[in-house]
Amino acid sequence: MKTSVFVGDLADVKADILVVNLFEGVKEPGGATKRADALLGGKIQEAISLGEFTGKFGETLLLPAGEGIKARWVLVLGLGKKEGLTLDRVRHLSLYPVKTARKLGKRRIATVLHGAGAGGFRAEDAAYFLGLGYFLSAYSYDAYKERKEKSPAELVVVEVDRSKKGEIDDGLKRARAVAEGVNFARDLVNTPPMYLRPSDLARKAKGLAGGKVSVRVLDEKEIKKLGMNGLYSVGMGSSSPPRLIVATYRGGKAKEKPFAVVGKGVTFDTGGISLKKWEGMDRMKYDMAGAACALGVIKAASELGLKRNVVAVVPVAENMPSGNAYRPGDVIRMMSGKTVEVLTTDAEGRLILADAITYARKKVGVSAIVDVATLTGACVVALGGLAMGMMGNDRSLLDAFRQASDRSGERAWELPLYEEYGDQLRSEVADLKNIGGPEAGAITAGFFLKHFAEDTPWVHLDIAGVAWTEKERLGYAPGATGAGVRLITEYLRS
Repeated sequence: MKTSVFVGDLADVKADILVVNLFEGVKEPGGATKRADALLGGKIQEAISLGEFTGKFGETLLLPAGEGIKARWVLVLGLGKKEGLTLDRVRHLSLYPVKTARKLGKRRIATVLHGAGAGGFRAEDAAYFLGLGYFLSAYSYDAYKERKEKSPAELVVVEVDRSKKGEIDDGLKRARAVAEGVNFARDLVNTPPMYLRPSDLARKAKGLAGGKVSVRVLDEKEIKKLGMNGLYSVGMGSSSPPRLIVATYRGGKAKEKPFAVVGKGVTFDTGGISLKKWEGMDRMKYDMAGAACALGVIKAASELGLKRNVVAVVPVAENMPSGNAYRPGDVIRMMSGKTVEVLTTDAEGRLILADAITYARKKVGVSAIVDVATLTGACVVALGGLAMGMMGNDRSLLDAFRQASDRSGERAWELPLYEEYGDQLRSEVADLKNIGGPEAGAITAGFFLKHFAEDTPWVHLDIAGVAWTEKERLGYAPGATGAGVRLITEYLRS
């Protein structure tokens, strides 16, 4: 999608659809909406007076523009209550003009900047979230459809104050860069699992190489030689062997230790020998959403030109049942030297993450780690689809991620790692069990990983509830959301 800024009267902007806005409860439009109403002969005011348009969040009123406006249609967009408008809701609002444009078959949208006036937001921030919303809402995954969906191809932001043009341009540029990372991750997660086995994901990752990004892929022999037996064991049951992807972005100083993003990459999760029920198993292609996030962060960091060194360490395996698969009752010696008793092969994500965390610590030498994974159904039960779970071993890092969550609009809710939770992981035959029982499942999974982070500052993000949506939610269409990319990129940017 092309973007530009038009400085001048909204009547003069050429577009298929011109978007203006109205807060809920406003009886007389002001600002740009007042100007549009005058050009439309009072049709917006008439709709308000008749109760046909109230300004509720996401409500739309579509009007033919007439002779006074160069746009073909005017869309009035409800912002909801003024006190409830946040920057992330500005992003969410972009979904509605995109849906209208698709329905009408229109390609060029012009819009005022929501929230930069009465909302009180900085022009650059409002432009970032507005642009991000359009880039993400215009996304569609139609690689295997004969008929491709047409999305808006151009976005024009209308502004009367020329002094704000530079800020708006900067915001739109940042939005494009972050959206590139998010939509790259969405493409990976949406890909059918037969076309995204471990070797396929490794090949996709190699496509990121260039400029300040380098990518190394370790095969199953190298994984075994390193003692990464958690990753190796999970991948044993598949005809497509495991891989370890190490993608490095070097934007900082040469001697600066990189920040690590460790992403769970189970390209398809049957549960292994501990086989899942068939209902919903098709969605288990999304079990590599953490890997997609980690690689999406590398892409976004590169597009933004961040002055940081960042490494994505991505363990990739397909969890399949076969005569070669690992079994309940097995004891695995991990790369760290710790041993793990396998009670269920369907708690495989923590095994591959643990080895990847150890690799990041010992082989890369990182400053800190965030791991991101569709790790537990328990986190979905606890937080639903509106927030990811967050826990960690370093208060300052957790606080920084909480602040980045607030700024980015990607919600992360901290869960406790009380020492007593560790009792649930005690094994009679090994150092740890790979599952802690039915209680506090999201927390005990995080506690398991804490053993491998050791003294390295570490945050764990469980995105099981937010990486995929079956219905339209928070501005995302059904399918993959690219969860975590915005949050982690915002942390790195700050």
